[in-house]
Amino acid sequence: GGLYSVALTDAVQGSIGWIGVFVATMYLIANEKEDSPPVSLGFPGYVYPDLPGEGGACDQYEGVTCENVSGACCYNVDKWCPTDDNCQADQGAYPIGDKPIFSNQLMDPYALTPFPNAIFWNWATIFILAFGNLAALDFQARCMAAKTPRTATIGCFVAGLATFMIGVPVSYLGAIIRNYYGPDSIHASFEADSCSEILGLPTCGLWTPDSLATVKYLTNEAPAFMGGWFIVGVIAASMSTADGAILAMGTVFSHNVVRNVGAIFGYSKNIVPNEYLLKIARLSTIPFTLTAILIAAYYKSSHSAGATGYLLIVAFDVVLATVVAPLFGAFYVKDPSPAAALFSIVFGGATRIILEFALPKDGFLLL
Repeated sequence: GGLYSVALTDAVQGSIGWIGVFVATMYLIANEKEDSPPVSLGFPGYVYPDLPGEGGACDQYEGVTCENVSGACCYNVDKWCPTDDNCQADQGAYPIGDKPIFSNQLMDPYALTPFPNAIFWNWATIFILAFGNLAALDFQARCMAAKTPRTATIGCFVAGLATFMIGVPVSYLGAIIRNYYGPDSIHASFEADSCSEILGLPTCGLWTPDSLATVKYLTNEAPAFMGGWFIVGVIAASMSTADGAILAMGTVFSHNVVRNVGAIFGYSKNIVPNEYLLKIARLSTIPFTLTAILIAAYYKSSHSAGATGYLLIVAFDVVLATVVAPLFGAFYVKDPSPAAALFSIVFGGATRIILEFALPKDGFLLL
């Protein structure tokens, strides 16, 4: 059903994508002056978290004694902001500075103070993507098409190692991009009177991340060639994923749905002859592709990951809630029941879809 053509085109597209993303990422990491936002300079009236002589922000920025806070060190207006047209300041978002990696982020709820640490969300996302992806159609198609189980196993391990080798360096770009589009940058925007209770302040502003910050960094801040190569690499890698997913949906629709229409209505023979199944699989990719394009183009979301990033997580969450249990049951249950699998899919999917709209997106489950 086209798996050979997809595999061959994926080899070309994937190689362009992986090489482009990896080379551009390593270049950007090696050539940026700051690997993460430094300690915040602050603004007039800003109180530093340390005192003179402690070697911290107060000494670094030559802070002065605060006028309104006894025994504290404050922003030096005379040095950094003598006039309105000669003023250096930021939002004070990083009182002790930022880091590319926080090693305790997945264990300590206060690891990112003064920002909230979404431990629950991060662990849930890891679990969803790990187990939900087991039942991904394109992944299953490649495993089932392998010549031997050993070939499929080796392919999975190679793909996993490649993911780590490419994905881990890319994650370091997050801290670099925060230099240009983070809460201390000139592009930062905030939601008034809304912030983490950890700060213990009467009022403050919640930073609203820009979901297009990576694209803006690659097109405006990074060298043109490297930024372009990175974007082309992401597009190529996305195309190699999209064609496999669309083909898998067409194949499943043709061979698992259309071919079994007769059985659903009690007929002993297939209503649709087998010689038409390949053509049906090909034609069905057209509406699947158009649907995917329309969703990607018009779906809107206020989530910081962006509309498509959020949909990716939701998609694997639906897969986890529906077909992962039947998948395990097919392999590890002695007498699996098709009816049980059907009920698992229907009720699991219904529950997940209902909760998607019933639960408020208020951040209550961040910690």
